[in-house]
Amino acid sequence: MSFGGQTVTFVTFTLDGQADNLGIKAEQSTEVEVTGCRFRPLTAAETADTEFDVATEIWKCTAPPVPAVLGADSTGYLRCDGDTYAIVGGPQPFTDMNGQPFKVTILAQKHNA
Repeated sequence: MSFGGQTVTFVTFTLDGQADNLGIKAEQSTEVEVTGCRFRPLTAAETADTEFDVATEIWKCTAPPVPAVLGADSTGYLRCDGDTYAIVGGPQPFTDMNGQPFKVTILAQKHNA
């Protein structure tokens, strides 16, 4: 099922391999492109508390229930149209009358300084 014509890249991170001398494992990123998404802005807020104005935008992604989307978490990122967004919270699956997920929504944010 397609919810839009956009392709969103889901970036997840895992710790992999041998630990170094400090006991820290290397971080590996995995990128998966998901087609049939709808990615749109929800809100924007601006803060002028520091020397710079910082605008925070909240975006909503509606995507098919594929493993990359269902497995997204708050340490990951979304990429769409050349911009990178940090995932806020986690995936919110929606189920049909049979209990099967038919779509997933994810909130993400972007800071502009």
